[in-house]
Amino acid sequence: MRPLLALALLLCAPAFPASAEEVTVTGDSVRITAAHLDLLFSLDGANPVLWGAAATPPPTSVRFTGEEDPPQARLQLHGPGPSPDLQRLRFSAELTEDSRSRIVTFRSDLPVDGVRLVKSFAVSKEGYEVELTVELLGPNAAQFMTGRRLELELGAGRGLFPPPAPGFAAMLDRVQQVAVGPGGVRNTGDKKMDSTPLPAGDWTGFRSRFWAILVRPDGAARVEPRSGGTVALVPAEEPGRLSWRYRFYSGPVEHRALTAADPELGRLVLSGLWSWLRALSFGLLDLLRGLTALVGNPGVAIIALAVSVKLLLWPLAIVAERLQSQVNATQARLQPGIDAINAAHRGEERARRTLALYREEGVHLLYTLRSLVGFLIQVPVFIAVFDMLAENFALHGVSFLWIRDLSRPDELWRLPACLPFFGCYLNLLPFLMSSISIAALFRVHSPVLTPKLIYRQRRNLTGMALLFFLLFYTFPASMVLYWTSTNFVQLMSQEVGRLRRRLRL
Repeated sequence: MRPLLALALLLCAPAFPASAEEVTVTGDSVRITAAHLDLLFSLDGANPVLWGAAATPPPTSVRFTGEEDPPQARLQLHGPGPSPDLQRLRFSAELTEDSRSRIVTFRSDLPVDGVRLVKSFAVSKEGYEVELTVELLGPNAAQFMTGRRLELELGAGRGLFPPPAPGFAAMLDRVQQVAVGPGGVRNTGDKKMDSTPLPAGDWTGFRSRFWAILVRPDGAARVEPRSGGTVALVPAEEPGRLSWRYRFYSGPVEHRALTAADPELGRLVLSGLWSWLRALSFGLLDLLRGLTALVGNPGVAIIALAVSVKLLLWPLAIVAERLQSQVNATQARLQPGIDAINAAHRGEERARRTLALYREEGVHLLYTLRSLVGFLIQVPVFIAVFDMLAENFALHGVSFLWIRDLSRPDELWRLPACLPFFGCYLNLLPFLMSSISIAALFRVHSPVLTPKLIYRQRRNLTGMALLFFLLFYTFPASMVLYWTSTNFVQLMSQEVGRLRRRLRL
């Protein structure tokens, strides 16, 4: 019955607007549509049977609760003896509003003399917040609640789960059960845990890469797992308590929207990074926003970001190049002796003579690691950029050239059959990225390395490029576009350097 009711109302109601606020009332339901939120309440149970959110720009939306999901934010009574099923109650509805919210208040008498349940949902007109107030009224309310407790159940609807991702991209597209507060972000989805304490002021709920539905009770509580992937909030024991308040955030995992609801929620963005690395990622995010405002297109801004980061890291690149030149020179000096030892000796004798050669030449056994110093210094920037691009809500649903969505693989065209690990689409960007990378390494010519060493070096770097191809193939197009642009800048800088050396001659 409920799916048919929801479908009928959706067919007769207007589409989810971007900015207008509306209230639609039928005989069995109430629908409130605000700038960012869209909630449909059934009078049977007085719960949201549809709960959606939209964000612009970009124009994207999600259904936290849909027709195939159980009602969201369900209340349950537990205690000695039989407790009324609150989902079977028939409620009346009253609509009011204030300057910030549209409010629907539901009332119903419990099948107990002298006890009435009142539920009030205040839906934010401009933000992503919903406030739920629950009260038990009547002369027998206190006696009725003796030994009983009221729980609120929250779940992750099907709409929160992204389409299955092939390859390594599956690491990004996950739905997590989290708790957020002054102590940071905690993953509370461990099924082995029967109960998780939730300090007063903390939020709990579910998040995907780009969306989150979270709730904060008005005091301390426990979070207990329930069947079907839901959790129950059990308030701390307070004898005589007859009123409860819950605040929901149901919107994008985007720093400005989250902190507008509660500054502590800002911790949810890039929560997987160390604090210093997270600060670096936020700095790069601000740089990308500035470049987007300047060039007017996020795809072009990502290319500009790759150029900007390359320029900022140019001093480190020069140091890395010098260290690599030193390693090449040492390797070329040692190689004739190593080749002679390898030709004449085996086993322990070969190892002993090789060590002796290193001592005679004053070379440390791990001298080749010097060439990695410059690269390792750039690794934090690499991680910060990629986490920022992976969780950047502003790229969700944004197209660029043939790419329909920068937050997903570029998916140039669908393959005749789906392939294990690679998925069902041909992604062009990873091929461009690897081709440019291999072209760059084949254009490198060291005057000190022998042909054998050059061959070995190119073989190793080509293997690394192929590993990057496998790693990046199913990653979001924004990340692959950035690395492709970085490789192209590297290739162009090499060609400019070669041209300058020729002009000097």
